[in-house]
Amino acid sequence: MNAKTFGLGLMALSGSLPYGKKLTNEEVQFIWLLLPADVKATVTDEMWAFGCSQRMMDPQPAKELPLHLQVLSYVFRMRDGQPAFDWGLKADLNHRMALPSCFHPHHQAPAADHVPLLEPAATNPVLVGGFDA
Repeated sequence: MNAKTFGLGLMALSGSLPYGKKLTNEEVQFIWLLLPADVKATVTDEMWAFGCSQRMMDPQPAKELPLHLQVLSYVFRMRDGQPAFDWGLKADLNHRMALPSCFHPHHQAPAADHVPLLEPAATNPVLVGGFDA
């Protein structure tokens, strides 16, 4: 993602959202400086535009987050109500971006190294035979 697209998206959102504070060029430039380099390298201009459009369509946005993190929450996996950059992009992001005209709600996706708390019933020795007829 380049700085110009990032800035245009933030300025457009901040100016068009109800009850929002219109950001200045200096504020947008500073937010760009604060954004991690790996996020800038990972997110494409198309992903950023998709996130901006999703934020505009969201009926219940996460208003407690700064605007740039709200936008990135539609692109990255979520953890504790925030985009988790270390978890990477949403697994179904390509599918979501293929349908840009409809809103896609957030799903809390586990990390790739997530270990389930219980084994499946067929392999859990405690549950084997407990419900057989």
